[in-house]
Amino acid sequence: MFSLRTASGTVRIAPSEPDGTGAVRYTLTGAVKGCMHAVATHNPSDWHEFNAIRVSLGAANHMEEMPAGLPRVRNGRRCYHGSIVRLATDDEPVWRPGGLGLRDTDDRDAPPRTGQTLENVMRACADDYAARPDFSRLLATAKARETPKLRKWLADMIPDAERDMRRCQAEAEAHRRRARQVTAAWWQAARWCAAEPAPLLALVLAATRGSLADQVHYLPLWAEIADESAQFYRRRLEHYRAEEAGLRQHRHPSRPAVAAATP
Repeated sequence: MFSLRTASGTVRIAPSEPDGTGAVRYTLTGAVKGCMHAVATHNPSDWHEFNAIRVSLGAANHMEEMPAGLPRVRNGRRCYHGSIVRLATDDEPVWRPGGLGLRDTDDRDAPPRTGQTLENVMRACADDYAARPDFSRLLATAKARETPKLRKWLADMIPDAERDMRRCQAEAEAHRRRARQVTAAWWQAARWCAAEPAPLLALVLAATRGSLADQVHYLPLWAEIADESAQFYRRRLEHYRAEEAGLRQHRHPSRPAVAAATP
């Protein structure tokens, strides 16, 4: 057990031993009552890197189980949920919010003082978890537990990103092709009008909404927008493929060659 002084008072924090998923439950008493869980996990931005700790109010994974023991501060009536993520770096740890921030069960933001108290306790629990002598084993447990699920998600996300990229590429080419057609039509109408001016041709050449001149202006812009979208999905696809390749290495680590036995 250890204690932490906060703006709301002293909080006593009692960690448990890790469960089968590697999660440690921290029971809170004093100025904050309830529990938090810390668990090793993947980097939210780079799924193949397992260098993160997620601290959640209540349950270790609220996506898989209903939160229990949600903390409340200084005899308050409101309980709070939310999470933060601690990333291990070569310098100082990097902290990220784990979703929509700290909110009460009526989906309202925690007051500033309450939020600061809860975040300080969460950071203390994450630091305690990172200092455990078995932390490297807990990271390995996270790899084994999360890699199959992450690879399954990527197996669905990679084809979607590829389809979106190709769709945007096709849209860009269609806009460019249409732009060439309407440009040629406008110039043809302009030549006719120069040879024999007529009110109808002048109307065709006018820059009114939806006219040939209007399309000559906006179709190239639409093509540029579609190209930018295609580039976005291409970068996403490359990122997903890199993630999947990294997770394959976790799933099938290289093995040292075994020398052939001599007869």
